[in-house]
Amino acid sequence: MKLKYITPLLLLGFSSFAQKSEDIIPQDAVIVFSLNNMSLLHKVPMDTLISYDFMTELQSELFDGSTQGKTLKDSGIDFNQKLNIFYGKNPYFELSGFTFGIENKSKLFGIFDDFDKMESFVSGTEYYNNYFNHLIIKDKVALLIRIDSDQSKLTELTDSIWTARGYELPWIEDYPIEEYDDVDGEQFTEEPEAYVNPEDEVPADSLNDLNYQNYYDLRDSLEYELAHQRLQLIAEEIFAKNINLKSVAPQFATQLTHSSDGIFYSDNSRNLKNSSGLFNLQTILPSLYSDISKLYTGNIMLGDIVLNEKSVDLKIEANYGEELGSIYQKLNSAKFDKNVLKYIPQSNSGFFTYQINLNEAYKKGYEVIMPLLEDVDNAQVSANVLTMELIHDFVNTDEVFNAYKGSMFGTFNGIKRVKTKRIEFDYDEETFEYTEREIEGEEDMPVFTIGFTTGRPDVPAKILRHLSRITSQFKNMGDYWVYEDAILNSVPLYMINKNGLFIFTNDEDLAKNHSNGYGTESLNAVLSKKAMKSGSIFSYLNLGETVDRVPETMLDDSKYNFLRSLKGKKGEVELTSSKTTTKQTTYNLSYSFDSQLDNAGKYLLDLVNTAYLLSTNR
Repeated sequence: MKLKYITPLLLLGFSSFAQKSEDIIPQDAVIVFSLNNMSLLHKVPMDTLISYDFMTELQSELFDGSTQGKTLKDSGIDFNQKLNIFYGKNPYFELSGFTFGIENKSKLFGIFDDFDKMESFVSGTEYYNNYFNHLIIKDKVALLIRIDSDQSKLTELTDSIWTARGYELPWIEDYPIEEYDDVDGEQFTEEPEAYVNPEDEVPADSLNDLNYQNYYDLRDSLEYELAHQRLQLIAEEIFAKNINLKSVAPQFATQLTHSSDGIFYSDNSRNLKNSSGLFNLQTILPSLYSDISKLYTGNIMLGDIVLNEKSVDLKIEANYGEELGSIYQKLNSAKFDKNVLKYIPQSNSGFFTYQINLNEAYKKGYEVIMPLLEDVDNAQVSANVLTMELIHDFVNTDEVFNAYKGSMFGTFNGIKRVKTKRIEFDYDEETFEYTEREIEGEEDMPVFTIGFTTGRPDVPAKILRHLSRITSQFKNMGDYWVYEDAILNSVPLYMINKNGLFIFTNDEDLAKNHSNGYGTESLNAVLSKKAMKSGSIFSYLNLGETVDRVPETMLDDSKYNFLRSLKGKKGEVELTSSKTTTKQTTYNLSYSFDSQLDNAGKYLLDLVNTAYLLSTNR
């Protein structure tokens, strides 16, 4: 064979073995977003990229001012490779970062201009550092990673070393001088010995010695050293031993082969096993830890992100083992109650329906979980098992769970301006007295309704009747009950107990004029059919009428961050779920709109950011 034919074959063989960006994701990663269609990101400004929540772990400050006016196209990133964003956590450390291909290294360091080149951990790689952020390059791929030690365990280690050297912990403060009465009634004062910083007792030329560093220097040194040790281990695994997430997680490897614009992976089983509470259980009750770990084995979520001309779709498969799946299957087996549709107005901005069968899930959970607990040789666990067995044997659980039959709904019907009252306290430093004053104002309040089906309407009726005897704020108005000044000390909360439903609402029109439902003004037939055909959950949201109108003051940071990525957009969002089997449930989130995507990459990153916030509970 001629040389000209051999050379292309050799190059082809070399490229097939060369590492790609998805091959250098650490095996400790438990959440990964892989963006396949990188061409969508050409127009995305670098300043926009580093503003996302999934980038905050890497500190947007690491880019300094070098990103201003530049897009991802100017970054030297190879758009023929995937961009993989990952996050991982175990009881000892937390890591985050992303991997990508490199097309132009000089352009890349026009962006990463604050990194200093250091001695590399692994032969054939280049290592660059920026404080707690690390950049490792091999050939045409790069790993940008940050590693943070678990703060509680870092503190424990620092305390152990510090006290072993005979030093007092720095936060042990001096006690105030106290007076005591002696046996003759005379007073005397005792001043405890003041804490002396060990640095004050050593020669100045010894202060550089680790033994004489102050507590926080020691803590910082340990954190730096631990991070570098773990970074070295990760680098050796990936670049020397070819051990990475793709090699240890077959489902992730399969998901990477999908042709969607992006994929999502979350290993919930490792998330659970690595949580501090369950990790501590491994030491205290190893057999129970082993049983629970087996129960959650295979609990993995896989997703695909698809950008269409008129919609953005996210499909997520929740996978689990058969034992845990059998509980989920029973939990999601409740029948849809059509009565909930009567109380969802056609004019709503957003609503959800949700069905769960608590009774069947309890029975299956008792059948699966109780045998795991019965074999545990621990007095506290045995006491809890006995309590559960007695409840199971003597309480009519069918009647207990009949109080909530399984169907639930909620609606958002806009915003109204309401008058509010609040009490402010003033403190007089001279008299040491507090005075209070009532301040009136106005605030935006969402108009909401939440209700659930019940087979025991007598139970809420009995509770409301007794509450009305305790306080005059609860009043029976015939078709509904009212709890006056329940919200913001001025807005009434209405309760409706009719048609097998118990409903809470601050919508005065619903309580006074539609306590039996909206009739012809209720939800349209199209959305009603979708809700009934969906599995355990269906949700609808009109973004134009909902997200832009939600007052920021009504939400905490995590909930507001969830909506922030969708703020300013128009269109409709629908969430549906499949019927649950013993192995999986599929969820489909579809965002449809009238106009074409002006910046498809921005929409893609918005979806990634939303999923990231949900998966990390932020």
